[in-house]
Amino acid sequence: MYMVTDLLLGGDLRFHLNEEGKFAEDRSKLYMCEISLAIDYLHGKGIMHRDIKPENILLDEQGHAHLTDLNLATQLEANKLATSYSGTRPYMAPEIYACALGLIDGYDLKVDWWSLGVTFYEMMRGRTPYEFSPHFTAEQVLLLIRESYVPFPAHWPTDLLNFLRFLLCPSPEDRIDSLAALKRHPYTARIDFASVLARRAAPVFVPCKEGLNCDPMYELEERIIVSTPIHRRRHNKKRCDESDALREVSQAFIDYSRPEALANGMPAACR
Repeated sequence: MYMVTDLLLGGDLRFHLNEEGKFAEDRSKLYMCEISLAIDYLHGKGIMHRDIKPENILLDEQGHAHLTDLNLATQLEANKLATSYSGTRPYMAPEIYACALGLIDGYDLKVDWWSLGVTFYEMMRGRTPYEFSPHFTAEQVLLLIRESYVPFPAHWPTDLLNFLRFLLCPSPEDRIDSLAALKRHPYTARIDFASVLARRAAPVFVPCKEGLNCDPMYELEERIIVSTPIHRRRHNKKRCDESDALREVSQAFIDYSRPEALANGMPAACR
């Protein structure tokens, strides 16, 4: 089976966060709205993504955000719950931990809205709302989420704080859990989601078209060292030193220009 996807040359949000540290609110807000539409589409088909995070959000050449990587996705039957311990730990909803500990029977589509909240927060702060050691147990992480307060910068507007508190509500019953609920919130009430869906909302940031919007060595290191999303280590801005082998791989990631290829005699079958 072959799976064909759109060509997304703008890089993922992890790359851009590593490059810039954090994003402005208006830029982050558009990404959040675009991903909320993607979540709504999946949920309309009963599909739970379970791994929403900066690495899985890619930008196209115009700067619009696309949700990718359905490796951990699952389709829920009506009135059924998921039970597996799946996701990337800093972005996993508390009910996934609670289920793993046997405290609840399972979890539903609401976990994706929690992950969106974590990702939205990270876009604007450059860090996740709950930071913990990779050695923390599920019980320790759940206690941290339930007992601690998310730190918010004093200059953030009240409607943004309120919006994030609803997305990052540990209780699934009180969390924003649908696109309709998200649209009703004062923070997003004036957004024309039809324009966002049609990509008529102009992105604040347009990716560079002159080079790669990724770090090949960083990507290769992740694929070699990281086994599963559950055990993925925390990302940082420091890049690995180039070994001879990695440098050789890096050189293979050259920019591709179709006009140049045509001018240089691209085979007709490839045109």
